[in-house]
Amino acid sequence: MKPEFIEKPEMTLVGLVGCAPEVGKLDIGGLWQRFEDRHSRSIKHQVEGRGYEIHIEEETTPPMHFCLAGVEVRKIEDLPVELFAKVVPACEYAVFTHQFKDGGFGDAFETVYKWLENSEYAPAHQFDIQCYDSRFKSPEDPDSIIEIWVPVTRKQR
Repeated sequence: MKPEFIEKPEMTLVGLVGCAPEVGKLDIGGLWQRFEDRHSRSIKHQVEGRGYEIHIEEETTPPMHFCLAGVEVRKIEDLPVELFAKVVPACEYAVFTHQFKDGGFGDAFETVYKWLENSEYAPAHQFDIQCYDSRFKSPEDPDSIIEIWVPVTRKQR
């Protein structure tokens, strides 16, 4: 899995947030289900066509992993109190396309971060984004596809 590179302007994501000491302890499917059931159609100014998960690792003791499941918006207006907004900085992303016939989420992220470790790039920020569009049906569907965006910067020599 080799990445494509894109430049993205600042974007605003709105959704529900979950947190836990590690990603494996989060009920991300439940987070998405609550978002879809209660909020997805009521958010104003949505950029249609994609859902986003942003994963943020807070390097603290104990460690903390945050996940926001939601959508991009053009502007924030009249958000329900239980929703959060996250402004993601403009940056360059290495974009990996993962098809579930090649393995699950764990396999995909192992491949992505192994590539990053051996590349001329370093993480620009302590987050990554998963993008879901019409190609994603479910993680059990081998034909499902997601994109994994990793903000990158060239390593200093």
